[in-house]
Amino acid sequence: MTRLLLLDLGKTGCRAALAEPGGAVVARAEGPGSGGLADRDGVARALAAVDAVLGTLTAADRTGEPRPVAVAAGLAGLASAPGQGAAFAAGLHDRLGADLRVLLTSDMTTWHAGALGGAPGVVLAAGTGTVALAVGPDGAVARVDGWGPLLGDDGSGHALGRAGLAAALRAHDGRPGGSPRLLDRARDRYGDPDRLPALVHGADNPARAVAAFARDVVAAAADGLPEALALVTRAADDLATTAAAACDRLGPAGDPAGGPDRPVACGGGLLAAGAVLTDPLDTALAARRLTRTAPLGDALDGARLLLEDPTVPHHALLVPLPVVAP
Repeated sequence: MTRLLLLDLGKTGCRAALAEPGGAVVARAEGPGSGGLADRDGVARALAAVDAVLGTLTAADRTGEPRPVAVAAGLAGLASAPGQGAAFAAGLHDRLGADLRVLLTSDMTTWHAGALGGAPGVVLAAGTGTVALAVGPDGAVARVDGWGPLLGDDGSGHALGRAGLAAALRAHDGRPGGSPRLLDRARDRYGDPDRLPALVHGADNPARAVAAFARDVVAAAADGLPEALALVTRAADDLATTAAAACDRLGPAGDPAGGPDRPVACGGGLLAAGAVLTDPLDTALAARRLTRTAPLGDALDGARLLLEDPTVPHHALLVPLPVVAP
């Protein structure tokens, strides 16, 4: 029996699944992400992340079936550096055979397809980074943010963690606007604040190291700390602004909802914060005539859909990829 390999390679984590065509998933694996294909050494780091999950998949799949015949991968950073796709595909061929069918696309593309089952609409992903993607019924496409931690990702785990650390370090310095209680939480997570720059910049994934503090900011907000609540509310407003911009860029003719309350499928690790984040997010979305909805599936579901169903309308719409090789 043949196998399909599905990959969701993000900045923070890499998830993989082996599936039978049209059938069940037979094995799953998770491992560290790669920081983005557009980064320096992005292809090598992405392939190293894939190697790690492939080893786990091989151990988990005890059926003795042959290697996969096709792979669909959603890759962080590919939309910004589409030229890296050929090198990544070549690496997969080296590992899995020259006759392997490879479909590559942005991780936002696979997330959109999975979240909406291949239908038009708007999705918002909020994890270490943030990006929104809208696909209209007329084929119009709008992507908003996803610019990475140095240029954008407003409202993301990285942005929230960085804002929390900035407040903590202001308190450490004795500058106005600092938060002694966030400084205490930063010490608990990272140790001596004076060593924080070396710890972050020396990390394999600096954005992930900073984003880790978002959990502490959210926990402080849940405990009622006013400055943490303000940071979480600001992040929620930024996320809603990103989603609204994606909708608005399509214009009235491309409104995927076709009604006054436009649905947005929202997902990503940051939303695991729960009501302390989702309540202000719902309020901010409602102020923009948007309604948060649950995704139908995830990025691995979307990868499979794009690989198996050529009738999915955004096969040709979610540019600049997919690319099929060889």
